[in-house]
Order: sequence, then C-alpha cells, then structure tokens
Amino acid sequence: MHGRVLIDDMNWFQTGAFLRFYRAAVTKYQLHSPFVFALAMALLEDRRWYYAFRDIEKIRQKMLASEAVLSVMDYGTGGNGGRQMRPVREIAQKSSSSPAQGRLLFRLAQFLQPKCLLEIGGSLGIGTLYLASAVRASKLWRLEGCEQTNQLAQLNAEVLGLERGIVWPVGPFDQTLEPTLREMPTLDFVFIDGNHQMAPTWQYFEQCLAYAHDQTVFVLDDVHNAAEMTQVWEKIKQHERVRLTLDFFDLSLVLLDSNFKEKQHLCIVPARWKPWRFW
Repeated sequence: MHGRVLIDDMNWFQTGAFLRFYRAAVTKYQLHSPFVFALAMALLEDRRWYYAFRDIEKIRQKMLASEAVLSVMDYGTGGNGGRQMRPVREIAQKSSSSPAQGRLLFRLAQFLQPKCLLEIGGSLGIGTLYLASAVRASKLWRLEGCEQTNQLAQLNAEVLGLERGIVWPVGPFDQTLEPTLREMPTLDFVFIDGNHQMAPTWQYFEQCLAYAHDQTVFVLDDVHNAAEMTQVWEKIKQHERVRLTLDFFDLSLVLLDSNFKEKQHLCIVPARWKPWRFW
C-alpha cells in the first residue's frame, strides 16, 4: 500500500475521499482489539517478501506487453452486456488488482486462512492468483462474466500450478452467484470486485450475507472510487449484522463476528503514514 501510487492514480473524487479517509485514520497504536491489531500488523506493517509476488508480477508484465486482443463481454460498470474488442494489455492495466492491492489480498488471506473463498469479478486473474497463492490448501470459487478473460485467467493459474484449487463459473453474476453459493460448503471469505455500482454491490452483499456465518469476512474494492460506491459502503456499515468494518482505503473489510459487542468502524493506515500518532 503506497501513498504515492494511490495519489498518482486518483481522480478528483478519489483524492477528496482519500483526504477524508486519512484525516479519520488511526494507526496500530490506537487499536485496542488484539484481533484488529494483529490484522493491521499483518496487512500494513509486515514487510516480508514472497516468491509468489515475483511470479504473479511476471505474469502481469507479460500481459502488459501482450499484443493479443480479446472479445470482452462487459457486465461491469457502464457495461450493458455487449461485446468489445479490448487489448489484453489495456485490461491488465485498468481492470486488474494493483501490486499493492494484490499483496494486501495475499496477506489478508494468509492471516485469516479461510477454507472456502469467493471472488466476485476476477478479470484476468491477478487478484485470484494472489488469493490462491496465499491459501493453497483452500478452495476458491471465482466468478467472471466474460469467457475469454476467464480462459486467460485459467492459463495464468496453470502457470503457477494453482488451477486445481480454483472453481471457474463464468457468466452474468445474477446467473452464477446463487448456484455458486449453494455449492460452497461454507462461505468464509468474499471478495466483491465486480460491477462497481451501488445496486449490484448491495445485491451481491445481501445474497452472500444469507450464506455467511459469524466468522465470514467480506472484502470490498473501490468503495472510495465514486459517490454511489461510498453510499453503498455507508449502507453496508449500518447493516444490523455488521459488527466491525476496517477500511484500509485500497480494500475495505466487513466482519460479522458477534464477539464484537459494539458496532465499530475504523480507518487504518500504516504507522509510518502518521509517525506522530503514538497514543
């Protein structure tokens, strides 16, 4: 999670959202829950480097240099289900998890050790690879709307020997999500990263919530990217089953654990971002 990368890639709305987030943010020194402290340490303060990071970024670089063009079925933001011809390098640049976000996903999955994971919106599979690399003994169901991007993601997983731990439903989420939820033995971890609009995001959250247990963790991407995503994030935070939300800006977490007696919402940044905050 690198501040300079975040700022460089932001539009005006995101810049304002980041400044509000930063103003409200605490560091590890203000965290009282042992669980939240340990999670923040794992995500934000752990500087260990893994070979998986190198291997996944090599795949990203190959896609960024690719001359291939895919016929993409777009069901996401602004998409109406029509096909577009899009270069692989463009999709890899605009629609994939960043290296910083990928490392956050890896460390989060490694810390939580979920047995059954669900990713809604996988694109070319960079985020998928980070998640699957972190918990190789677990099983990941990965929903993707477009068959061609799904096929390329499968090839990428095969390169790293991860394909057997991943299930690959393809098609519109309103057709694949419910059957997938019924198929999964448990729903331990949900990464919502598809169709970044208010109504679909809320729908995915509610559908998954019906199958969630007390320890299920929801992870959302892009809640600070547009006004409607900020609105749905606020709506999720107020849901009666939500006990704790942890906002790291690049990723936002929702926890249902009833052990958290009082509803709480925290924005958290690395200690080095606010070096004067020791109390």
